[in-house]
Amino acid sequence: MKRLTVLEQKPVTAFIATSSIALLVLTGCSGDAGTEPDSANAATGDVAEDCTPLHEFPTLEDGVLNVAAMNAAPKFHALSDSGPFEGIDATLITEFAEENCLDVLFKPMTGAAAQLDLREGKSDLFGGLHIKTAERGEVFGQAEGYVIYDALGITSASEDSFDTIESMDGATVGVLSGSFFAETLKDALGEENIEEYQSDTNAFEDLQAGRIDAVANQSMMSFNLSNDAEGYETNIIDEDPNHPELTALLEINWPHTHGVPEFTAAIDDYYTRAKEDGTVERVLEENGVTEEAADFYINGR
Repeated sequence: MKRLTVLEQKPVTAFIATSSIALLVLTGCSGDAGTEPDSANAATGDVAEDCTPLHEFPTLEDGVLNVAAMNAAPKFHALSDSGPFEGIDATLITEFAEENCLDVLFKPMTGAAAQLDLREGKSDLFGGLHIKTAERGEVFGQAEGYVIYDALGITSASEDSFDTIESMDGATVGVLSGSFFAETLKDALGEENIEEYQSDTNAFEDLQAGRIDAVANQSMMSFNLSNDAEGYETNIIDEDPNHPELTALLEINWPHTHGVPEFTAAIDDYYTRAKEDGTVERVLEENGVTEEAADFYINGR
């Protein structure tokens, strides 16, 4: 079992999970960040005329990167329906857009709604640091590389302290609906023992109320829940040969429009440089991730 102090002990502002599509433009290269769009279909905020993109790839709207973003701190955090937008991906995606002379149009929503939005061609990219899988690769574009690693995190009351899959036998476990872990945990623990939620905050509220025994999620989101809650802890589960899919080290990326190789190449190039030049490490630190945990997220086990 991996025990890490993952987030610095400082308050993390509560975020609002919403299925409504809120709009805010963050301008690349230059211009005023936070300029509101004229309508739900048009973005304002001018990219500098002399801005030269590092990469060129088609987007739904010329000069705009539409991002359906899963509202879940610390990866992406919308304080209200119209921002401000904070968190790891809010920073990284904005920097990626800037170097490609694009405005960012963030649309915070639940994970299920964001996936549908991208699948239906209403967004260019799915923000919120998501697990790369072969199944998702058939529907969405996926980078060859990764921006960070992650692994399964189990949050529970400290006296329970689930540290293996077997230790959760008979427990009622909350998971995000449609998440990578939902079906695999049903297979491992029995469908009757899994409760699905639209947001991790709702799951954690049920955990605190005693209606479920644990919450299973990507560890970064799990630590965000338990960090400031006295009497609760999160464990990263070690790799288990009996449950390889559940306990493997996971590559995290940004799902994006399928079949646009130049878009994928631009994301891969950004991932490589952002890790090599310390950008990812800096952004993790800015969002309260400890040095020990950042090493795990960047370099793995």
